[in-house]
Amino acid sequence: MAEDTEGVYLIEEELKLLDPNSFRLRRDVFEDLQVEFRDGCSVGPVSIVRAFPISAAEDFIIFKDAEGKELGALRQMAELDPSSRQVLEAELERIYFTPRITRIHSIEVNFRIPKWEVETDRGRRVFEISSSRSDIRALGGGRVLIRDADGNRYEIADYRRLDPFSSGLVEAQL
Repeated sequence: MAEDTEGVYLIEEELKLLDPNSFRLRRDVFEDLQVEFRDGCSVGPVSIVRAFPISAAEDFIIFKDAEGKELGALRQMAELDPSSRQVLEAELERIYFTPRITRIHSIEVNFRIPKWEVETDRGRRVFEISSSRSDIRALGGGRVLIRDADGNRYEIADYRRLDPFSSGLVEAQL
């Protein structure tokens, strides 16, 4: 733990914050994400990870180089120039692709494996989940996150606002 002489925790010594005015984001000819620093240095391809994907999706975006070494963290996406922010938002959308479930047609359980047939904002989907206990997360305000057996994520913004049949199916799984 990083502490100064008075016992105060100094996050800056453990977390390298990137100055949003010191770099720009762009895609190269292979569509890889690149970070171009104002000093002329360019790093790429880079990967990004949300530090708090559920509670603060636009805060503390971590940048890593091709070897997985952390370059630093961006405190807030809103601080980026419009072009870089657009590139970052598109990359996050690609990485954190999460269809929203708008209706549930059925949930069938065979050999303790629930098979969901749903309607999403991206079309009809059928998926299985490994465990209702670990793959369904109820969050505040009726929000539900679901991870299927392949690692894909789905979201229900508020299961209480679904039609009564769909809402009942979700409640039975929670």
